[in-house]
Amino acid sequence: MRSGGGGIRNNGWENGTRVGYARCSTDEQDVLVQTEQLQALGVEPDRIYIDRGFSGTTRTNRSGLDQALAAVWDGSVFTVTKFDRFARNMAEANEILTDLRGRGVLFGLGASVYDWDDPFGRLFLQTLAMVAEFEANLNHLRTREGMAIAKRKGKLRGKQPKLPESAQRSIRRRYADGEGSLADLAEEYTVGRSTIHRVIHRSPAPGAAPHEAP
Repeated sequence: MRSGGGGIRNNGWENGTRVGYARCSTDEQDVLVQTEQLQALGVEPDRIYIDRGFSGTTRTNRSGLDQALAAVWDGSVFTVTKFDRFARNMAEANEILTDLRGRGVLFGLGASVYDWDDPFGRLFLQTLAMVAEFEANLNHLRTREGMAIAKRKGKLRGKQPKLPESAQRSIRRRYADGEGSLADLAEEYTVGRSTIHRVIHRSPAPGAAPHEAP
């Protein structure tokens, strides 16, 4: 039975096994925080799936998300700590949530569990998806504007700003593993293809820690 309170399921979902998903762009510490929070919500460590080095604006090449979605079943709860860890794209969020509910899976956001079939629950999650996509687009816009201003002042001299070493390691690994083209990676990291090309063909910085595949 669905509750009438904002689309939150409060009848029976407590017995549903939770499958967790975590994502970070470059900060490994953020993944550790998400993992600890998921475990505090009752997610077993072997049911937590992680994507590292992804912005979340597209589902493309996010093997951790694909594995998490494949691991859920009727009566289970797909769980994230924050909505933008799951998706920052309205169309893909709607598609995934519709597919999950069609398989009898509920959506857990922190300690709350939402039913996509409930009009109030769907409205709330769609609003979160809209805000997440808006914030992602706004960040991209600010980055482009900042780069344009810096270039006009001669600070960029025609080159894109340097990506963090952790992001560069992720880009090299993913490109080597065939997980993204130059165009895909450039779009995800909001840089030009030439920047991605330089990262791929440049040796890692001396003393940089090797990147471990998730």
